[in-house]
Amino acid sequence: MRSVIGALFRKSPFEALHKHMQKVRECCDQLQPLMEAFMSGDRDLIRQKTKEISDLEHEADIIKNDIREHLPHRLLMSVDRSDILHFLNQEDAVADSIEDIAKLIEMRETSVPSELKGELMELVDKVMHTITSLESATSEIKRLAQSSFSREEEKKVSDLIKRIDRSEYEADIVQQRSARKLFSLEDKTDFLSMVLLMKIMGELGSVADHAQNTGDRLRGIIAR
Repeated sequence: MRSVIGALFRKSPFEALHKHMQKVRECCDQLQPLMEAFMSGDRDLIRQKTKEISDLEHEADIIKNDIREHLPHRLLMSVDRSDILHFLNQEDAVADSIEDIAKLIEMRETSVPSELKGELMELVDKVMHTITSLESATSEIKRLAQSSFSREEEKKVSDLIKRIDRSEYEADIVQQRSARKLFSLEDKTDFLSMVLLMKIMGELGSVADHAQNTGDRLRGIIAR
């Protein structure tokens, strides 16, 4: 892994950042099947998906740490080292939140009210839209660097960042609607289930928030 990251850095730090994003995306791709297992109460599948997510998050951490080790203190480019590190930290926080969701789901057998299932899966869908947009943006930053931050490439990346913002906004709306729906079911749901479901919704929102924060860091990089 170290030789791979080192080779990527000889080309551009953005190559390594995108490699990290690809691993984060693999982690995020387990979210939908995890939530489907949660809805159906399939505890075996929940445990399996939680293990897969933890393994992928660990692999993302290895890439993150290798990037930090190989990132020179002085970059021969118009990007500050601190900007890249902040970008990397927010990108990594996406995977961390996915793992937190999995651990919350695994820790307690909880029945999801049928009235809430539609809103929760819609929230998952909106969250995944933010991840798809973020991955598209990170794939473009390699070309942005290769073009010496040309105006054409900057505009393309800026448009993708706006797409992340829009997806995060839509996820936030669905999260609020899901919370209202959950509170309307408090007479039918036990207190601990209410608390756990609210925490899960909060972490789903955090995934979208971290994706947007990563986009904001990228916006700062290209604005310099």
